[in-house]
Amino acid sequence: MHQEIELFVAHLQTVNRHLRSAVFDRDQALTRVQWLLMRHLRRSGGSTIGQLASHLDVRASTMSQMLDRLENQGYLVRMPDSSDARVKLIRLTPEGEAVIDHTEQYWMESLAEPFGKLSAAEREQLVALMGQLVRQLQGRE
Repeated sequence: MHQEIELFVAHLQTVNRHLRSAVFDRDQALTRVQWLLMRHLRRSGGSTIGQLASHLDVRASTMSQMLDRLENQGYLVRMPDSSDARVKLIRLTPEGEAVIDHTEQYWMESLAEPFGKLSAAEREQLVALMGQLVRQLQGRE
């Protein structure tokens, strides 16, 4: 089983490296961590600095500096929380949304051909097995 795990990790890293390099090697405006932060904001609909810092496992001061850079680039805004004006909610701007849309579209296009070479049953099985692995990993946390 050890060799199978090593091979699985190697394959997973190759796919991940392909996806990352396709985006981050050609678009130096964003780092991988900044993109992960923006993607989390997209999925969550907005978060506080503390929530974002916890999600990325960094200090709030570090997160604040990262947010300053992204805000200066026009990718996000800080808005008062409707339930507590002392709390700032971080949300993506339309420009930030466009960055995420562009990246995800590129990923879809870059994976469509190799994924399409698998049969429908193979694609379904691959997605199901990866989902099962994710659920197993999340159950251990």
